[in-house]
Amino acid sequence: MSNCTNCYNGCTEIVSDRCVKYTGIAIPGLGIQTGDTLSFVEQALISFLLSTLNGTGIKIDIDSIDVCNLVQKYLPTCGDFTIVDISKALIQAACDLQEQVDVIAATLITLNADYTIGCLTGVTASSDTHAIVQATINKLCILQLDVTALALDLETNYVTIDTIDSYIAAYLASIGASTLISSKMVPYSILPFYGDLTGKFDGTGAGLGNWARIFLCNGLNSTPDLRGRVPVGVTSMSGGGFPAQTQPGLNGNPDYNTKGIVTFGANQITLNATQMPSHTHIGATVAAGEHTHNTQYGANGGGTLYAETPYVSDIIAGTAGLTTANGSHTHPVTISSEGGGLAHSNIQPVISVYYIIYIP
Repeated sequence: MSNCTNCYNGCTEIVSDRCVKYTGIAIPGLGIQTGDTLSFVEQALISFLLSTLNGTGIKIDIDSIDVCNLVQKYLPTCGDFTIVDISKALIQAACDLQEQVDVIAATLITLNADYTIGCLTGVTASSDTHAIVQATINKLCILQLDVTALALDLETNYVTIDTIDSYIAAYLASIGASTLISSKMVPYSILPFYGDLTGKFDGTGAGLGNWARIFLCNGLNSTPDLRGRVPVGVTSMSGGGFPAQTQPGLNGNPDYNTKGIVTFGANQITLNATQMPSHTHIGATVAAGEHTHNTQYGANGGGTLYAETPYVSDIIAGTAGLTTANGSHTHPVTISSEGGGLAHSNIQPVISVYYIIYIP
């Protein structure tokens, strides 16, 4: 082909659009400047049209603050956003939202089942989800109030374990040493007391003043009566088994079942025949030998004996009076009774004492 006509000076191209200059206004957005060849302008227009058709050439001037986080996470992290970038981000965000909606919908189907309402009030098992959630919130608020009140009560009326020792020490220091006798005694313990009772106990044996809650063991005020008594260890409910000498079932072993209620023994004992040692009394025997008896015969002299009949070797018939007799024989002897039948003392060596007990 021959050189073009009307070409700008110096053009060596044989294609007209490469030698003809563009004389229109500059279009910076398309990269076109006055004086560019028509070929360059055509290519710029074609590229722009193609980018417009596929969206890559359409730039959107949008502030990132106007894009929500859901869409923002699908956009490029640098450069200008094209219509393609925005479209993809919107499509992906919509799909993401749909997935979340599907999950929520499935959850709501499950939530539509009956609830186990437990401690909730104002709702039933078939109440809707909103009512159940609201009842739960109300319950939590009530519990929060209860917890707050409990915390205030604990703070006001209770102490922690790590501070209790200091509180006890401070209290003891504030009250000083107690003057109450009971502070030195174990509850329900019985102790001997050798002092004077004046001003310490009333007429029933109840303690006065510093002796308050201490009682004489006289059977009053729910106390055991230890007057004239010696305490003996109980054999019932004491545990540990019993040696033979303390078995409750053996005759003479007291079986206590309540403190101070059962009493045994006596101050004096009178022995009877069954309690004395077994023994015999030996009667007197008259030895063999010659001795005399007073005998009385009948008046007719026939030798008839009106009184006792001794063994007589020679009888003088018709004679009354003393006779002489020989032979071995015995006579019954009566032994006179002895003893006054009085009781003997059954008290071991003791010292008298008052017994006192502390009853809280």
